[in-house]
Amino acid sequence: MTANDAQPLSQRQADALRQEWALLLKMGYASQWTPAQKQARQDEIAALLLHAGEALPRALTWQEVLVNLDVVPPRGAQ
Repeated sequence: MTANDAQPLSQRQADALRQEWALLLKMGYASQWTPAQKQARQDEIAALLLHAGEALPRALTWQEVLVNLDVVPPRGAQ
């Protein structure tokens, strides 16, 4: 089975992935994993949701917005 043959996610599956993504942010959840492993899993979950056309976790979308903001200092500030 290839990635193109994958079945679409059900709403329940998408919700479970979003919940797992949020849990990975909490201290103590998957404590045996390194921060890099947790981030890799979050990236994997985001890719799965995007591929299925599902909404990303709210924190991820705001995090991306904040990271991609161009901060312009006020005039006269140095």
